[in-house]
Amino acid sequence: DRSGPSEADCLICHLKGYQWKERAAALRGRFFREGPTVGAGWAKLKLSQDEPESPRADEIAIDYTLKETADSEKLHEQIVRRPSDENCWTCHAISDGKKRGRQWSPDTDIHKAKDLSCISCHPSDREHNFAKGDTLQETVRDDLDNTMHSCEDCHYKGRDKKAPRYKHAFSPRHMRRITCQTCHVPYQTALADLVYDHASTGKTIVYDTSKYLSNQPLDSKGLIPGLDPNIWYPIVREFKGKIVPVKPLIVIYWGDLDEKTNVARPISLWKIRDLKKPPLKDDNNDGLPEINSIEEIKNFLMALKGKDKFGNRVANQPVLVKGGFLYRLDKKGEVEKVKHEQAQTLDYSLSHNVVSGANVLGARGCRDCHSKNSPFFLRKALMDPYDEKGKPVYVEAWERLGITKEKLTRLLMEQ
Repeated sequence: DRSGPSEADCLICHLKGYQWKERAAALRGRFFREGPTVGAGWAKLKLSQDEPESPRADEIAIDYTLKETADSEKLHEQIVRRPSDENCWTCHAISDGKKRGRQWSPDTDIHKAKDLSCISCHPSDREHNFAKGDTLQETVRDDLDNTMHSCEDCHYKGRDKKAPRYKHAFSPRHMRRITCQTCHVPYQTALADLVYDHASTGKTIVYDTSKYLSNQPLDSKGLIPGLDPNIWYPIVREFKGKIVPVKPLIVIYWGDLDEKTNVARPISLWKIRDLKKPPLKDDNNDGLPEINSIEEIKNFLMALKGKDKFGNRVANQPVLVKGGFLYRLDKKGEVEKVKHEQAQTLDYSLSHNVVSGANVLGARGCRDCHSKNSPFFLRKALMDPYDEKGKPVYVEAWERLGITKEKLTRLLMEQ
């Protein structure tokens, strides 16, 4: 039986004290109909002890006497007209934290420090369509893209009378070519997922930003004393004609290539786990074996042409998707390495954790970016966590932007 998707109920946004953990336990236990009632607090749960970190409800008893009542025939809840940030954050914190390192506190975002709430920028209409901006990866309700006020709307065009007007001078060319976020989201202070390795073991190995990035934008292994060691710097790229800050995600996996469409369909992880896998070395000495050498890749690709436990071929045209390239066997049975769109980084837009004042890129003048040791153009971007020798592969920001060396020389001249 299929329940259909579990939709958000009214109280998820409009109830003060919604019981998220209990609702999640009900859904894990497949009590889909009871989920909203559990979230409202009108139920008792008997939890399974199998997975303490992700409890599952084994039994649910609905009990409407657990909360206040208005009178003998009416229930009473603390309904709020304007959803609190906490209610928004309960859904968005984990996913946006992992993807972007997003935080929402007075210490990390000037808008929160000035008492703005989530719905200050993301109001909804009568149909509960929330205003949104635009982003590179997600494709939910693209028809609502750019329905919220932009930075320019509030701080330049005066649509929000309470928003302060900019006080600094800037080149009109910068406004045409660079988004406000590029300078006003110059760094992040919370760890975020950077690499998902689905290929080496058949289980997902996650490396966060602290593994391959540092608080020194020009040196991924160096640390600036006295500065938060969790700080990392976004990568910049072109998006719709402007330079935007992003957090890249590198995904490594085995796939089955369709020669007609040139699409590599990911191979299920259980098939990788069940496979009689060739041995892998730990070339970077981090305690975990990784798939990186040509010999390891070749042996794995050959093994993937075998059959799974049901007698079906694991892959007709096995490939490894990794670090910007697709690895496959040529007609002679040797590994060939070709650039492939699916192997590029997944870049997530950054638009929160906005800073002001001295922390903004450019607050100290043009030399923040236009200097021989520019932390903007020369900052390091991870492309592959381990090359054929187990070493990480980096490029610099100017390379990702498609800037020529000749143009870079001009950009690095002190302005």
